[in-house]
Amino acid sequence: MIIAQAGAASIPAPVPGVVPLVLRYDSEDPFAVVLEFPDPPADGEMSGGEPISWCVSRELLRRGLDGPAGDGDFRLAPVDGGLTQLEFHNRNGVALVQVATGDLATFLADTDQVVRPGEEHRHVHWPDTVEAFLRMSD
Repeated sequence: MIIAQAGAASIPAPVPGVVPLVLRYDSEDPFAVVLEFPDPPADGEMSGGEPISWCVSRELLRRGLDGPAGDGDFRLAPVDGGLTQLEFHNRNGVALVQVATGDLATFLADTDQVVRPGEEHRHVHWPDTVEAFLRMSD
């Protein structure tokens, strides 16, 4: 659902359909899951452009399996029919995507086999992390 903002002349209608979503997990960034939407090809093109990626907390996804979670640009909650609704907020509006809760739970269980919950800190390469933070502060 797209909500009108003050001064908006018109509200685009929601576009239902199937949207490909790829979830990626890398033990080198053990706290995060990347949600990636491949950029669809434009008419007449063979392939799309750059994918649209959102990096979210693995723990946030886990909490969203059982109830509403998140309060910023990304939120999720279980809904009827064995689905979990993902909400992506930005200045242009809100995108709602529903995924099978069982598939999301299976994905998270697979990530737990790679890095056990609570053991993420053992997989962080701290010298590189500290160096990156120091570069960001300059």
